[in-house]
Amino acid sequence: MRLFYRQQGFSLITAIFILIVLAALGAYIVTIGGTNRATSSAALQGARAYQAARSGIDWSVYIISTAADQTTARNNCNGVINANNFTLNVVGLSNFTIDTLCSFTAHSQQGTDNVTVYTITSTATSGGNYGDLDFVQRRITATISPP
Repeated sequence: MRLFYRQQGFSLITAIFILIVLAALGAYIVTIGGTNRATSSAALQGARAYQAARSGIDWSVYIISTAADQTTARNNCNGVINANNFTLNVVGLSNFTIDTLCSFTAHSQQGTDNVTVYTITSTATSGGNYGDLDFVQRRITATISPP
């Protein structure tokens, strides 16, 4: 009979150990789920920032390529594109600020007209300042030489 009394409570220790292990496993699963949601959200905002920056490039290319001549295109590069920072009125991109910069170089080729090469940089930013949790920024650079 004495051996029987010494072994009481052994199942209680095993049950408590199993409960602790299951609780730790549950906490780990909840943490992983939260991390996955945060990562997906950051990836989505990064893709939106890329598309917003791309729209800045497209707008700048349009301004340069629709100019009547090279002088007007160069003036548009220096004046219109560099002076305008804008936001988009599109669902999902309305909270981005787009900054565009344009520079050009003129090149002469023997036997042909001068060629102007434009370098356009578009930066889309959202979420305040660098280091904030919701901050996202993408920068794209394009080089064009319209005919």
